[in-house]
Amino acid sequence: MGTRWIIGAIVVGLLGCAAESGRSPARDGGGGADGGGDGTDAGEGVDTGTSSRDAMFADIPTPPPPDAGCEITEPIETTIIGDPPDMMLVVDISGSMCTPLGLSPMGRSKLSIMKEALITQVDDKEGRINFGLMLFPHSSGECAAGRVETPIAPRNADPIRARLSSLEDDLFSCAFSNSGATPTGPSIDATRDYYGTIPVNMVGRYALLATDGLPNCGPPTEDGTEETVDETVAAIEALRLAGVNTYVVGFGSGFGSDPDALSRMAVAGGTGTPYNADSAASLDAALDAIAAEIVPASCVVELGGPVRDPRLFQVRFDGGPLIPRDESHARGWDYDPATNTITFYGTECTAIESGSIASVDVDFGCPGPLI
Repeated sequence: MGTRWIIGAIVVGLLGCAAESGRSPARDGGGGADGGGDGTDAGEGVDTGTSSRDAMFADIPTPPPPDAGCEITEPIETTIIGDPPDMMLVVDISGSMCTPLGLSPMGRSKLSIMKEALITQVDDKEGRINFGLMLFPHSSGECAAGRVETPIAPRNADPIRARLSSLEDDLFSCAFSNSGATPTGPSIDATRDYYGTIPVNMVGRYALLATDGLPNCGPPTEDGTEETVDETVAAIEALRLAGVNTYVVGFGSGFGSDPDALSRMAVAGGTGTPYNADSAASLDAALDAIAAEIVPASCVVELGGPVRDPRLFQVRFDGGPLIPRDESHARGWDYDPATNTITFYGTECTAIESGSIASVDVDFGCPGPLI
């Protein structure tokens, strides 16, 4: 009989600990999720009343406390939000883009690689940049200026992805569909005309010119048409004077005959230095660098999915140590259920604004930081 009483007491004690851990808030040494700067458990004494903050989350389902030290968590999709700038993607789809990148005749075409890189960019950054899409030359003529395929708008990755995906990008079908002409200057003029029809975005207005060859479509010659670098530089400068800076990405080796062409265009566009990409990886890196330069800093992160109990959040930068929640907003983070956002303060906000933070990681399911 004595043995049964001992076993029963152990079981009751364990159940009591499990129940207690299920209602404990985050403890971070700085007050935790629900106050208690002295390290006390704000969940204790719940039988004596319910705080207004507890009532706010009373109807939000909370998972049962997991085993093994609360190691089972669910990652939450996060998006750093702020007022986004506008960017028109002005993309060269001339015949030379159909050729393989590098020396391998069986390699992927430059257009195939460009499509993939741009789709990745708009998918990843549509919440932070209002993208639009122009392709040149237009199908209406060999030297027809580009036309806006997708107008600039918030979160419009879907139509841009669909249009880029529809482009033929293997060597033969691509070359059959696209001419060898590169009307860069007229397409930049068309970009300026388009920007004149939409409201001015005070956060920023940009064009990203992605091309693999020197602009032509000048007067006819025996081999085609004359190069129009001067005219294109003038068009990019006129676009800048209209309030739209241009980033220039040269992809492949098409600028070998005039190494100064890219630099002249970038200087005229107000961005100073062009981006030279000769591989898929360097193209991705160039596009990432441009996006990082134009996206305004923001210390507000939007969470995907439903409103949740912030006492079960684990927040990190780039997979690093847990960041404490601080409802006094001196530093750390706090959660707003009305907008389903986390805002960072103090040192953590400064780190985000510096551009040194690559990702904000939020997991749900365990109190955090744990001690």
